[in-house]
Amino acid sequence: MKKYILLTSLLMANSLVFAQAEFDALKYSLTDINGSARYVSMSGAFGALGGDMSTLGMNPAGIAVYRSSELSLTPSLSTLSTKSVFNGYESTDSKSKMLINNFGYVGSFRTYDESSLSNFNFGISYNKVKDFNRNSTLIGKSHPKTLLDRICIDENNGGSSLYDYAYETWLVEKNSSGNCVSILSDGETATNAMYMMESGGIGEWNFTLGANYNHNLYLGLSLGVQSIDYELKSVYDEDFAQGGGLELRNVLSTQGAGVNLKIGAIVRLCPELRIGLAYHTPTYYSMTDNYGASMTSSGLIDPVTNKAFDPAPEYYPEDGSTDYQLKTPGRLMYSMAYQFGKTGFISMDWDVVDYRETTLKDADGVPFGDLNGYMNDDFRAASNLRLGGELRVSDNFSLRAGTAWYQSPVKASLENNNTYVGTAGTTPQYSIEKDTYYASCGFGYHSGAFFLDAALQEQMRSEHFYNFYDEATNVSYKKYADLSSNKTNVVVTVGLKF
Repeated sequence: MKKYILLTSLLMANSLVFAQAEFDALKYSLTDINGSARYVSMSGAFGALGGDMSTLGMNPAGIAVYRSSELSLTPSLSTLSTKSVFNGYESTDSKSKMLINNFGYVGSFRTYDESSLSNFNFGISYNKVKDFNRNSTLIGKSHPKTLLDRICIDENNGGSSLYDYAYETWLVEKNSSGNCVSILSDGETATNAMYMMESGGIGEWNFTLGANYNHNLYLGLSLGVQSIDYELKSVYDEDFAQGGGLELRNVLSTQGAGVNLKIGAIVRLCPELRIGLAYHTPTYYSMTDNYGASMTSSGLIDPVTNKAFDPAPEYYPEDGSTDYQLKTPGRLMYSMAYQFGKTGFISMDWDVVDYRETTLKDADGVPFGDLNGYMNDDFRAASNLRLGGELRVSDNFSLRAGTAWYQSPVKASLENNNTYVGTAGTTPQYSIEKDTYYASCGFGYHSGAFFLDAALQEQMRSEHFYNFYDEATNVSYKKYADLSSNKTNVVVTVGLKF
């Protein structure tokens, strides 16, 4: 209850703060396995290997493995399908998008023969860190809790950002005791539907330096410059069992720019075995949100005329904007690779990301202390495991495959204890990320200076999606929709070595 009151008060006191809620901040802290086709085909298990354009933003020591210069480009075609199941009712949606996964240049320079510094390399690359493009449809039938219940509970416990919307559309009012009450009868159910269109992504430019010492020790340093571009359009509908309904529309556009540093090393313990270690500092972002919302009611009777409202009541205040700062967590990466002569190799990576480090501040750099404390309570340190291998079929042709597991960043106790989750602004929905799995395969062909790689990747992601927080316990209905997203990526890299 203490968290409930403090968070509601915090969000109301900062009425211009729109996307500064814990699960919005988490969204910008998560990453996908994107990059060159060779990297994707092995599910990103490249930390101890290097020699690939994607490693500039992963383990920067990988740039030191290059013995020649390289220029490459990686487009991809992504098709994502979503399926939601809400109390037995299934809905589906889909979206396709052509993207640029990765491109860059690496320059390799050999030193004089007597030097222990075998070569010195530098590179500039762009990599798609996160893809937000997705359409989702979630429909529930005869749900016993409605958004009006949530609005009145929040209003009676410190204030609701949606109270004015519901009041101006004749959906709620204050009784003689000053408490918020809705127009619905006790126990009245509603059929609800949520439609969401998300677009954008996180991209990163990496400026990387690396050095090769006697082909046994590889060191690298990289400056990462990231940009966030995210857009959300959502429509939430409720049709009340006894007639009438509501529609809540939200639009959010988020832009951000941030920087980080990466440092890494690869050690060749023997000709067959390599180990790698890399550390990514947190990314420090400057963020801007632009947002707007409207609410419309339908099928209601005007108490003055005793006739249906015409036109339907609508509340659409002016759009708003807010600036703030975000720090996403750092990353520690352990890697190992074993090479089977000239036949091929197998590689494994293990990342540790402590999502409790996620921090939000206002535009002046003052931390949102309570909100940061809630993220520390609700998030955890999570592991990402990647495993991949390559088999050289001939001098010019190789086959590759990989798999990966990304652990949920959210503590199970959040849902087990029915912990209150506050959302900022006028978006009552939130999603709890579960484990994500990857499976991939591909091939590579090279002839002289030219090379061509291709990959097929399947990403299987699951979430618990809540239209709004429901404080009820020991209920017979399901509070959330099971939302699964299956994304197929076809990735191709073309490049030259010189």
